[in-house]
Amino acid sequence: MMRPLSLIALSSCLLSACGSSPPTRFYALSEVAPTSTSAVSGDANAVPVRVEPVAIPAELDRLELVHHTGPNQVQVSDFDRWAAPLDEQIRRVLSEDLSARLPAGWVTDPNEPSTGDPRRRLSIEIGRFEANEGCAVTLHASWTLRAAHAGSSRSGVERIDVPATSPCPASLAAAMSRALAALADRLASTLQSP
Repeated sequence: MMRPLSLIALSSCLLSACGSSPPTRFYALSEVAPTSTSAVSGDANAVPVRVEPVAIPAELDRLELVHHTGPNQVQVSDFDRWAAPLDEQIRRVLSEDLSARLPAGWVTDPNEPSTGDPRRRLSIEIGRFEANEGCAVTLHASWTLRAAHAGSSRSGVERIDVPATSPCPASLAAAMSRALAALADRLASTLQSP
């Protein structure tokens, strides 16, 4: 039979062991400046575009970072997490990247209150947004651009591959941010074409 003093000592040891787990690290996607230094131009009266909420695969709809370790296997990190929901980060970063690539006023704040002003709506559906064990990122996205008034729309599918620069998870957020910047480059060209 254990004495009360022994139980206290055992409890203290167990509690101190629990306190030695690795710290949780948080990551966020960020805007990437355009690589082209050419001045953006366009119709000053163009109807602004609003990036709609982004659809992402269920396996990515979590706060933990996920990367592929094989053809049918993923690793969900216990200590590496997104600072905010990934779909919200993608929407914010795409809006910022597009704003940096298009004339002023062409991209609205995705969280603006509804004013009734005309807006083109850009919907993005992510089919794949994953990193392999070396942290090379693949992005598959389909998009639809709807006119301000019912009727016309354009759509497309993009595949973007970003090579690894360092191992996951440390470089995952930066590689995913570069993939979104490449998507913004392609979308900006579409938005500027008649």
